[in-house]
Amino acid sequence: MITKFDSNINKTQGVLNINKPKDLTSMDIVRTIKRVTGVRKIGHAGTLDPLATGVLPICLGQATRIMEDILNKKKIYRTNIHFGVTTNTYDLEGEILSNKDVNNTIDCNTIKSEITKFTGEIDQIPPMYSALRIKGQRLYELARKGIILDLKPRKVKVYSIKILKWNSPFLTLDIACGKGFYVRSFAHDLGEVLGCGAHINSLTRLQNGIFSLESSINIEQFKDRVENDNWTNLLYSIDTVLDDLPKITVQYDVEKIIKNGNILPDNIYENNVPDGTKCKVYNLEGKFIGLIIFHEDLNKWTSYKNFN
Repeated sequence: MITKFDSNINKTQGVLNINKPKDLTSMDIVRTIKRVTGVRKIGHAGTLDPLATGVLPICLGQATRIMEDILNKKKIYRTNIHFGVTTNTYDLEGEILSNKDVNNTIDCNTIKSEITKFTGEIDQIPPMYSALRIKGQRLYELARKGIILDLKPRKVKVYSIKILKWNSPFLTLDIACGKGFYVRSFAHDLGEVLGCGAHINSLTRLQNGIFSLESSINIEQFKDRVENDNWTNLLYSIDTVLDDLPKITVQYDVEKIIKNGNILPDNIYENNVPDGTKCKVYNLEGKFIGLIIFHEDLNKWTSYKNFN
């Protein structure tokens, strides 16, 4: 499709905010962007199911090195839950396992009361139909073979749950959560607590860190921008994406230490911070050069990631 490429295209780096459409996988989006731009090094920060839509950060070039940092950012999802019907995938695309009339058994006040149990740090078991790997195999691959594992719960963080609409048996709500939270598992677990079962009808990621649905671009619009050679201004710089991190400016000698990946001098930055705290580093010209990280056991900062 695209025949004109910048000779330096594979030096392109930054993060795109793509609005993923329904029925495409996250890797479908990666492959499309790789094909139309010619950039070879691309990855996505946070898988969305084919059913799901919304914010999908796409990292290009050296930005692929901060995918884990983006995954750790706070996310907001909007979902529509169907009570009374359970499926093996916990969403509408799965096989129906049970069907129950809930019109006279649950109401919005009951749901509000039970939802409070799902906020804060909670234990959650991921769905079998998910992209998680167990001993090198995706869970959904095992599930499709009829292999169901006894999965252990994991700690996940839920900041808030806001009910937007209740029209029995359907509930629409927004969930603000951290890394590793599965909305499908939440819907299933809420249905179990209410004694009626549930699955999700739709799911949209409204926000992931600094990326919002309002500022995203859909894949067809993006392809048009590439056709017109007008797309690189859509890229967010690496340091912009890490906007919540503190930043420091360093002298040339310290810049060299960071580039060599060594332990930094004492008092380079405050030491009364939690273990694993990260900090952005700029040189005297104001150029972002990398990240440093604090090690509590050493009581020192070390180079974490360097960027050219």
